Amino acid sequence: MSRAVTADHVLFDECIRAFRSDDERWAPFEKGPSYSFLLTPFEISIPWQFKECHVASSVQVRLPGANSAFISKVYNPEHVGGHNSHLYGIALSAIASFSWLKPCKSTRDDYLCRREHLTDSDYSELALNHAVLVAGPGANHSRVSDAKLHDMYKELEQLMSKLLSVDIKTYRIAMQSIRLVHLSLLVKRDDFGLAYLLVVSAIEAVAQHAVKRNKVKQKHPKEAEWKLHSKEDSMFKELFESYLESRGNNQYLRERFVLFIEKFAPIEKWTNYIEHPMSDVADTIRAYGSTHSSEHLTRKNWFEKYPEDLSPKEISSIISDAYVHRSCFIHRGEQPPHTDPSPSFHRFFQDYRSYDGYELTEKLLPNYELLIGLAKHSITNWLNTKLKT
Repeated sequence: MSRAVTADHVLFDECIRAFRSDDERWAPFEKGPSYSFLLTPFEISIPWQFKECHVASSVQVRLPGANSAFISKVYNPEHVGGHNSHLYGIALSAIASFSWLKPCKSTRDDYLCRREHLTDSDYSELALNHAVLVAGPGANHSRVSDAKLHDMYKELEQLMSKLLSVDIKTYRIAMQSIRLVHLSLLVKRDDFGLAYLLVVSAIEAVAQHAVKRNKVKQKHPKEAEWKLHSKEDSMFKELFESYLESRGNNQYLRERFVLFIEKFAPIEKWTNYIEHPMSDVADTIRAYGSTHSSEHLTRKNWFEKYPEDLSPKEISSIISDAYVHRSCFIHRGEQPPHTDPSPSFHRFFQDYRSYDGYELTEKLLPNYELLIGLAKHSITNWLNTKLKT
């Protein structure tokens, strides 16, 4: 059961419980029809009927400057109830964001969720929850082709079905990681380092369940020799026991992070998993019915590196470095070394060069879009292994 008054604060555990009718800790006391809202960075031009809920087509609210809001009313499942019905909308917005890799939101209270019919003033109030830039540098591509909208609908439908089919424990693990991806998308424009941290953490959270420590734990090649020596030298024995204790406390989180990606998002499938950064532009051109070809926008450039251009060892090193960059942000507040948060002409990696006056450092960095795409597909593929048969 949720709080009596949510007071403009979100506790996502309440949203996790609200989304599934079989969660024993969710017991609505106000039964009957209920509503919530899904605010997207693009227009949903037709209503979507899912098994559990109905999402109405978007109402666009034009805001000052080059900003707009796209608001869809959600007709919640019957189990949600009228009290704090917005919690279902928050859960749905997280799942939709994860499915589409686009930032979506809902409301932090249920005041307007109680109304069957909304006024222009109501829509203006709702728009304050998620204003998006629709023109100019960095704008969201708010016009989506019918074909892509259909694909997005089917993808969300499948993900919702999976989340409702797995056992409660798996569902909670998945939803907690989905929320991290959701938050990453929401904060990316305000703080790239925090967005980077959240997406790496989303992968790590599931990796700890999917890859056991014994799969990656390592022994020093001289450990057997040290063990024999410790039997003859009491001082060395103390040192050896300290080493064993330290090794035992090592959770090998970075190694499990890398192995999880390699297992559940194989390198050979990255081209299918990661959209070209110009794909939204190409889709917008198609959405407006242009006869001009947009294929040149999404071709591989001569200066780009694709996964097939690198060895498995090089890619493992790049993934491992992403974990290190996350740790530097957590412990020292250091931003990742990326110089472009949204590169238009680098699909997978961006070049990094640094000169400190003595030495030139060059390396490849994984784009944010690569990491968040790997998060989506690795977690989804792990979820597939947990489906009831």
